[in-house]
Amino acid sequence: MTMDNIHWEIHKGDIVKVKIFEFAGAEEHHGIVVSEKFEDENTMFPCVLVYIFGLNDRQRCMPHQLEILSSAT
Repeated sequence: MTMDNIHWEIHKGDIVKVKIFEFAGAEEHHGIVVSEKFEDENTMFPCVLVYIFGLNDRQRCMPHQLEILSSAT
């Protein structure tokens, strides 16, 4: 499967709510998408890089982790 077969409307610059799953449970943070969609070589799922406010870190996030709050387009 390639990215052409997957419909995921997320773009660089979108403001998102991020669910980060930890051992103690899920935490929600806000962030901004800092990359275009790409296919992760390890999981073979689409993902984007998100800069997470408050953590001052960027993480690779998959569709199930993100909710778009404000679109850049």
